[in-house]
Formats: sequence, C-alpha cells, structure tokens
Amino acid sequence: MAGDHRESYTRGGVDAMKWGLVRAAVDRDIWLSARRTATNTCHEGSPDAGWRISFDHDPAVHERDREPGYEQPAGVTHHRLPAMPRNRTDRPDGTVYLEDHLGNLTPESVDVWGAPANSGAFEFQGLYRKWSDRVDQVFAGWDQVDHMPEETYFWEAATQLRDAVKPLTAMVYPSASYYTACRWLGLIERDPGPDSASPPARMWAPQINGPIDRYIIPLQGTLLNLFVLGEMLAAQLEGQGRMWQNARRSVMEIGQHTTKTMCGRPNYDAELLIKSAGWVVGAMGLIALPAVASIGLAVTGLSLASADAILAEIKKNKREVIDIEAAIKIGPVDDILRVTEATLNTDRNNSLDAQVQLDESDCIDLLRTAEHHLATDQAVYDPEAGIYKTCFTMNVADVRTDTAPAQPRDVDINVEFDRLRKAGTIFADELAEELRGIARGVRGVCSSRAGWERPEVGGGGPTGIGIGITGPWEDWVEVRDQLAQILDTTAAQVKEVGEYLVTTANFLERQDDSAREAMEKAASELDAAFT
Repeated sequence: MAGDHRESYTRGGVDAMKWGLVRAAVDRDIWLSARRTATNTCHEGSPDAGWRISFDHDPAVHERDREPGYEQPAGVTHHRLPAMPRNRTDRPDGTVYLEDHLGNLTPESVDVWGAPANSGAFEFQGLYRKWSDRVDQVFAGWDQVDHMPEETYFWEAATQLRDAVKPLTAMVYPSASYYTACRWLGLIERDPGPDSASPPARMWAPQINGPIDRYIIPLQGTLLNLFVLGEMLAAQLEGQGRMWQNARRSVMEIGQHTTKTMCGRPNYDAELLIKSAGWVVGAMGLIALPAVASIGLAVTGLSLASADAILAEIKKNKREVIDIEAAIKIGPVDDILRVTEATLNTDRNNSLDAQVQLDESDCIDLLRTAEHHLATDQAVYDPEAGIYKTCFTMNVADVRTDTAPAQPRDVDINVEFDRLRKAGTIFADELAEELRGIARGVRGVCSSRAGWERPEVGGGGPTGIGIGITGPWEDWVEVRDQLAQILDTTAAQVKEVGEYLVTTANFLERQDDSAREAMEKAASELDAAFT
C-alpha cells in the first residue's frame, strides 16, 4: 500500500518519499473529484494501473458488462489517464485518451504532465505535474540532502575539539609538564601513591615569590577555565549534530505521515512527528566542572569563576526535548499539503524550522554569554589569604611583586639553583609548546563555514533553515578564535616566566653582572607579556 515503505534521509530516499506522496496526492484528487459528482461519475484505477473515469454516467451502467453479448450504450465514454511510474525519473507519455463504448481509444489534446491549467477546477491537463510541483514546493530546502548539514560533521568536530583541549585537564597529573615544574618549585605537598618519594620543599627568594604566587599557582585555574570553555564549544557541536539528525529524521516522518493521510488512513498513529528544541542546551548540560589539584595551596582556595558562571547560565537555560503534535488530518489534497508545509516551515511556534531556530538561538545566546565573560571577568588573587578566583585570562599587572605569604620569617632566600632552572626550562620549553599545540588544535576545528551551511526554505526565500545560511557559525567561531588566542597568549606568558626563572637561578648562583643583566632583560620581557 502507498506510503508503507520507510525511506532514509538520502537523496534517493527523499526522492522516493516525495514521489510516493505525489502518487498519493494524484490518486486522492481524482477520487475526491469523483465523489463531488458521485451521482453521475464512473471511476476506477490506481497510480500503478492508471485511471478510467467518466463524469457523464453512473457506475450502474456497467453492471451488465460481463453478460454474454451485452454491448454498452453508444454514448458511454471514459477518459483513460496513464499510469504513474514508480520511479520519478521515468516519465512516460502523459496523453489522456477518450475510450468509446467499444474500447477504442482516441488521444485527447490533454497532457497530465504538461503545464497545469490553473483554472481552480479539477482538470486533467497538467494534473500530475500540478501535484508534483506542489510537493516539491512543500519540501523545498528540506529535500536538498547534499546541502543539509550532516550530524557526523558536527560529531567529528566535537571529538576533535575535545581531543584538542583534553590536555588542559591533564596538566595537574603527575608526569605532566605543569605538575613536574611545580614539583621542582616545591609546590606539591605530596605525590599520590604510598611509595612516592617526599616532594621537595618550596623555594623562596624575593625575585621568584611573585611569579610563583601570582602566576604559577593560579595558572592551574586558568587552564581549567579554558578547558570548560572548550568543552562548551564541543558540546554545542555535539548538540547541533543531534539537532540535525533529528531534523533529517523528522522530514522523513512528516513525509511518511502525509502520504498515509493522503491514502485515507486516519487511524495511522504518528501524530508526534517533531521533537522540540533542547538538543544544544541538553548536550551542554552534561559538562562537569573539572577537579582542582592541591598545587601551592589548598584545593578550596582555588575557584574557577568563569567556568562556574558559564555552567550556571547553561543550567538556568535548561530546555527539555519533548514531542510536538503535528495535526496533519484527512481533507482536500491542498489542505493536507498546506498543513504539511506549516509543520515543516510556516508555523512560527511548532514547525520543524522553528525548533531548529530555537536550538540555534540557545547556542548563540550562550556563546554571547561566554564572550561577555571573556571580555569582563577579572581574576582576583589574594596570596596571603590563599584565595584565587581565576577566570579565562591571566592579567597580572604586578607579576614580579614579592608576596611570599607563607615564607618563614627567618628565611629570605632558600633556592636550589638546579631545581629552579629545571622548573623554568620546563615552563619555557615544554609547557609553552604544549599550549601552542592546543591552540593550533582548537583553530583546526571547523576551519570553514561549509559544514554549517544549509539550504534556503520556501523555494528560494531570504533565509536558510534555522537562523540564516550558517546558523550560529559566526558567534561560535568567534569564541573558538578567542580560546585559541588566549592559549597562545598564555603560552607566551609561560615562556617568559620560565626564562625569567632560569635567568634568576643563574643570577642567584653566580651573582655577577652578566647574570644580572640577563635576569633584568628577562624581567623586562616578562613584564611586557602582561601589558
């Protein structure tokens, strides 16, 4: 029976779904035209067999057709409409024939595949083409499979971005460059594991206290804040993938249901054809705040202020994906198609397009919230109280100010020169390059807008499905670029901090003019990295 076979959202599947609907629409239009003049209409046929229809006699005329020797009255005639091919690409002759009472066929000047008459009345001329064009109009945009965003594109991009930013959470693990450098500085209270050797004590000197307390210790928080920002961008990609997957499935469900309705089966239970928006916010709702390690201070002393704010905003905007009823009911052919069109596009509240717009609006709203925090959040460091409120950036104007909040009163300088040099070298050579690599990885995700582009709806309207032609692309890529730029800036700062620690170790060890000049040069470059 027409409409029973379920197609997938491929070019061939969409074409087959639409063609099945065209066949059902033509069949229903012929059937309804016969019913409108039921007292004087003879009608039989199907899309596969073609139709035999007359508007000048009652079907009772044919009750004696099978009697031996019976001959129909001379005035009995029928219009013979050609069968409709099962494949849209096959287009046979569309000539309508007039059949006389003896079965002789005479071609009429009517072509069911020709230009429709558009008289407002039922006519054979252009009948098949009329409904073929109308179905194309209803599904315009949604049927451009090759131009519809693919869920796999977004899912692969989300995985790529998560892989890129994942090392930011691993910085605080033993053997990681940040952790190792902090251990050489004496900022690790204890190594995990019962057999670990006791870590060295913290080093003190007026030249290094500031960089350690005002940059190195809170750096952990900045890296974790940036990780959450990267996770938010990845979750948005994942959510958009789910959104487009649902949109593709919904197009086929809507087409399937419309075809069933055209075939006159009102008990077909598929009213819940659309799922609401909520895919993007739902994916972001799974982001968890990363754990803070005890490096240089108690865990409770380090807060991820920017990440906390972003996650709170996501929670506030929580939206559940629910089913939406689409009332495509039996009626005239054009009425059924008009409701189908509303279900896809024109219903501003409950259409499939409206749900895509809501999801993309949620995406843009949260991206702009992130941009606001990127622009306005300020880190608050209070080394004496052991409290660090960290954000996305490390803007430390007085990075070399001597703080030493927990320095023993009777100790001015306590430095092991090799340890300090090793820590500085790790910062300058290893950690800085790792951060630059993460930045490169972030920039490589969704490097062009092509995967976000979608067709225009409504047969070439001014806008694409959802919001614009690229949806949230411009806002998303702006935050992605800011994340990459901050990582590059942080890498440059880390490099300068590391080189300063190395030159300071040399000066404290040698105490000569050459070492002093090198340290002062490094100090000047360090200050410049924060201006």
